[in-house]
Amino acid sequence: MKTWCKMLLVFAALLAFSLAAMSLIRVESDFVGEKLIDEWLNHRGSEGLDVNSTPMILVQAVTLSLFLLVVVGTAMKMEWRVSLAVIGIVAVVFLAVATPQSFIHKAIEWNLILFLIGSMTLAGILRELGVFRFLAISMVKASKGSALTLVLLLVLLSFATAAVLDEVTSIIYVTILVFELTSLLEVDAKRLLVLSVLATNTGSLALPIGNPIGIYVFFTTEMSFSSYVERALPLALFELAILILLVLVIERGHIAELGRAIKERRGQLELFVNQYYKEVDERYAKRLRYGIILLAAFIALISTNELVSHALAEALHVDVNAHCLLAFIPYVFVALGILVVPAEEIPKHFEKSVEWPALIFFIGLFILGHSLMSSGVMIKLAYLFSQSVTLMLPLLLLSSTYLSAVLDNLSVVVAFTPVATLMHSIGLTSEIIYFAMLAGGVLGGNYTPIGSTANIVAVSIAERRGLYMSWRHWLKLSTITTTIQVLAALAFLYALQVLLPL
Repeated sequence: MKTWCKMLLVFAALLAFSLAAMSLIRVESDFVGEKLIDEWLNHRGSEGLDVNSTPMILVQAVTLSLFLLVVVGTAMKMEWRVSLAVIGIVAVVFLAVATPQSFIHKAIEWNLILFLIGSMTLAGILRELGVFRFLAISMVKASKGSALTLVLLLVLLSFATAAVLDEVTSIIYVTILVFELTSLLEVDAKRLLVLSVLATNTGSLALPIGNPIGIYVFFTTEMSFSSYVERALPLALFELAILILLVLVIERGHIAELGRAIKERRGQLELFVNQYYKEVDERYAKRLRYGIILLAAFIALISTNELVSHALAEALHVDVNAHCLLAFIPYVFVALGILVVPAEEIPKHFEKSVEWPALIFFIGLFILGHSLMSSGVMIKLAYLFSQSVTLMLPLLLLSSTYLSAVLDNLSVVVAFTPVATLMHSIGLTSEIIYFAMLAGGVLGGNYTPIGSTANIVAVSIAERRGLYMSWRHWLKLSTITTTIQVLAALAFLYALQVLLPL
């Protein structure tokens, strides 16, 4: 009871803050303001509303305070996040912040939810086939007893898989791999898990397919693939180099501890590895080989998803959306898994391998993010940041960074894109402005356990295994690394603007 009384007091304080903020920020009837209001009305599917009216300010204040309550409550105790998200969903739906059908049809990324369910189920099947244990042992063997080499291999694997696949696929498989590694070495998984997420999010910046916001920016701006890669890939590699250097400094104690664990268990590890390969040769080779083939084929099909969707569209003479097709790809391999896993066991993998609380939390974030857009909160913030053209690049980068640390980064980028597009169309900024939003959205997600899809998935998988990640554990590594990465991104984008003027 005391807890809920405390939460009510927190909500009252947040409501007062939100009411004051929304009352002070007004969208004027100038060129930028009218464009943003048109975007807002189009998003709502309504006409004649005044974003500055008293009724709308009240709706904005309630919506913003509900969202902040979920963030603050989650920061207080991670285990509350699903309950708070459910409360937020109920509140914004029955307060009619937007219509129920708009929450169903516009707010929730159902393709992502379907993809997560399928990928997690496939990961459970592959784990049963021994694929992740094999990969963990192979990494330990490749590191040749060097903790530093092992950490670098994990960082590079996380970065590369996120770049060529996407952050969600990458983190599901890398997280399971981390637990296999730490189980072998008998060390705490928390630091390696956070590090894997940081590297995954950094890698997702490299190519359009790596992150939903990359896909959104790529298609919305109608940018060529070469233009995107010419800017995003060097930035991602630059950020990877910075992350590795920072890890070598900040995590030197942890790396040394990992090295001692490897040294202490060297004899046991060698015996275990030799015994493992013997057992694989004699008993598990066929199942393991099939599992590796499934994983390789899954990665190949994910990587060529756009080509496959185009080929299907040509063959069937229908419109095949690549992003929607992607949602169903994991199920192809779940079905193929029936060849080695009894059909009656597949439902168990859907039950045990899927992080259902994480999916409910995602849905809550999607709905709350949609509410912020529908109520006009994001439009007001976008207008506020548009008031200084000369500082537009750092403003968009920093605001998208810190908002993405606590808010669905796609909602942030969707709200800021009209401002960036408008500034670019009238020649006040270059295309680099889009990469400021992109870098902010991606890197900002590294700050907190709820900052990106990858973070939430990793935390949920960890909790399923009995490992609970507090914000303190996360921030201990993410605060310094992410802050320096964001400042480096700002310097890099300014340099890129000079080298590649548009």
